Amino acid sequence: MAKLTAWFATIIAILLILPLIKVDIGTTLNSWLIALSVLAIGIGKLIRNYKK
Repeated sequence: MAKLTAWFATIIAILLILPLIKVDIGTTLNSWLIALSVLAIGIGKLIRNYKK
């Protein structure tokens, strides 16, 4: 279940970051912080789960 959660969080983070790549002046810092924090959690979980 932990690996599934890690993949799910990583995929959501990637989907959140993709629209932000084309940065507009109207893009808020909160959107970036939320997306990057979810990505960091997902990558951290993936590293922890696959590390032996």
